[in-house]
Amino acid sequence: ISLPEVNTKTLIKKANNPKVMKEATIDKALKTKTLPVREKLKLIQKEVDRILGRYKEDTLVIKDKETFINYIDKAIENGIIAIDTETNNSLAPLTCKLMGPCIYTPGEKNAYIPLNHINLETRERLPWQLTENDIREEFQRINDSGIEIIMHNGKFDYQVIKCTCHIDMRIDWDTLIAARLLNENERAGLKEQYISKIDPSIEKYSIEHLFEGIEYAVVDPEIFALYAATDSFMTYKLKVWQAEQFALDTNKRIYQLFKTVEMPVVLVTASMELEGVMIDAEYACVIYDASTREFI
Repeated sequence: ISLPEVNTKTLIKKANNPKVMKEATIDKALKTKTLPVREKLKLIQKEVDRILGRYKEDTLVIKDKETFINYIDKAIENGIIAIDTETNNSLAPLTCKLMGPCIYTPGEKNAYIPLNHINLETRERLPWQLTENDIREEFQRINDSGIEIIMHNGKFDYQVIKCTCHIDMRIDWDTLIAARLLNENERAGLKEQYISKIDPSIEKYSIEHLFEGIEYAVVDPEIFALYAATDSFMTYKLKVWQAEQFALDTNKRIYQLFKTVEMPVVLVTASMELEGVMIDAEYACVIYDASTREFI
């Protein structure tokens, strides 16, 4: 139910006043159907700045090819990179748009590479952004270099990158799979794992709720980067912790399962989902008769 116009104005006034700004006020304003998108974006920007502004110095929005190339050079030198993808609010790799990948390598900033953000008023793509072809060229360098590639729920990121940038990325370490092997009874989401294993203090800085119902494409890339770019950093830090756990004598057999079975299967299942699977219906419908111990 839409709030009356007078209430909408009151919410905007409260949300723009630091003395009365509260998370409940912001959430209520963002969920108001009568509030224009441009006003919601202003509120989101102020709230993101308030909560995560301290991390701006650690976040990089890559806006040109040279900066991108230099970043990949550093990753190749380090021998490791974490990759995450952000889509246009879509979980369908075959039809989604890639808003931009997030990347992290030790010693560098958390980086976001905008590709398909648009002007809210004109709906035109922001012209300074890199392209899917730029991503394909540099990610191919990552593949060819043989450095370690880390992802969280890599099957999805692999599919998004393949469908949008037309490149098959390696995945050497999937922190989602590793988390499930190390403790199948825990939630394996990236942020839950990072808060649980690495840094409990970030729980109070969650901003995901701000973007509910907002088209990612219209969000300022500088603001969106604060929301998205930390995922690749968290993936890297979680991988380091998991590697320490797998090195324990009690976990060595689990680690072998992870490296020799689970990880090789990821790209196989990802490809199967994209290509589709043909079922031999006649063979699949064979029934086992327990009384005669025969297939019929």
